[in-house]
Amino acid sequence: MDSLDPEILYVSPEQTGLPTLPLSASEVSNLALVGGKKMNGSLDHPDQPDVDAIKMFVGQIPRSWSEEQLRELFEPYGAVYEINVLRDRSQNPPQSKGCCFITYYSRKSALEAQNALHNMKILPGMHHPIQMKPADSEKNNAVEDRKLFIGMISKKCNENDIRMMFSPYGQIEECRILRGPDGLSR
Repeated sequence: MDSLDPEILYVSPEQTGLPTLPLSASEVSNLALVGGKKMNGSLDHPDQPDVDAIKMFVGQIPRSWSEEQLRELFEPYGAVYEINVLRDRSQNPPQSKGCCFITYYSRKSALEAQNALHNMKILPGMHHPIQMKPADSEKNNAVEDRKLFIGMISKKCNENDIRMMFSPYGQIEECRILRGPDGLSR
C-alpha cells in the first residue's frame, strides 16, 4: 500500500459545508469510544499507570488460560494496564508457568483485586486459591535494599568517623563496624 497523504484524509468543515458546533466535555469524552469501549488514553485513565500503581504477582492460575481470560478475571476490579504471563521458554511453543504479573492503572484497583482474590478464589482445575501479592520489584523500601557494605576502612575509624564521612550523601539510618571477638575492627 502506498503511503497516505494526510491532506487527502482530512476534510475541513469548510469543505463539507456543514456548520461547526462547540463540543461539551461529555461529548468529547464520547468521541474516545471505540466499539463501546474507552480507548487507552481517554479521560478514564492515561497511557501510563498512576505513579503509585503496584505490579502484582499472581500465582495458582490455570496454565491453559489466555491473557484475555485473565483480563476478564481482573478487570471487574479496575482498568488493567498490563498482564504478563510467565512462560517456560524451553517448551516449543512456550507454555504458561501458571502465574503472571498484572499492573492496574491505579493502586486502589490492585488492592481491591488482592482483597477479593488472594486466598479467596480457586480457579477451575486448580487445587489451591489464587495467590496475589505485590511483586518483589515493589519492595523497594526494604532495609536490605538500603544497606551498603563498605570495605577497606582504616582500623582507626569508629562509627562516628564513618557517619561523618558519608553524611553529606544522605541520612544514615544505621552504622555498624564489624568487629572480631577481641572487639577490634575486622
